Amino acid sequence: MVRIPHLRTLLLVWLTALYWVPRAHATEPVGELDLKAAYVFNFIQFIDWSNTTQPAEGDWLICVSSFSPLKRPLTALEGRFARKGQAIRVRLLDVSELRHCRVVVLHGSDPEPLLRALRTVPPRSGILTISDQGADAPADTMITLFQNGGRVAFGINTEATGKAGLAVSSRLLRLARGASK
Repeated sequence: MVRIPHLRTLLLVWLTALYWVPRAHATEPVGELDLKAAYVFNFIQFIDWSNTTQPAEGDWLICVSSFSPLKRPLTALEGRFARKGQAIRVRLLDVSELRHCRVVVLHGSDPEPLLRALRTVPPRSGILTISDQGADAPADTMITLFQNGGRVAFGINTEATGKAGLAVSSRLLRLARGASK
């Protein structure tokens, strides 16, 4: 017969071990950068590229600034399917390859030549520009990610998206913390 003190000791050891075992991955909070990368993926789903000069076929190329802290989290999107079965590819932003990008993720310390190159892109180019720098983002950035009350939020520049030939869904506009013209 098992004695009660022995069961108590065994239970105490088991509870102590359970306390020190790391929690399951699903219960860990999502980091800010991973959340921003998920936002980028969702922006692709809620923006219509049909009125642009971008080719309808091929991979979905996300070009990310070498200065952006989103480089690593965005690489997790590599190989996932964006729209119409098109695979996402993530590359470092190269000014000479800018016309192949569908999404450009900028950072506040991007060099001026890159920003000038973006400003010379022809209308209806279909290049969505996203900045993860909030208030420091260039004025013609289409979507700006920022912190608002400890949460990740975003603003949309509808005039800039319209010039690029992009149509933002009304559902995405309702979620934006600031939709400017």
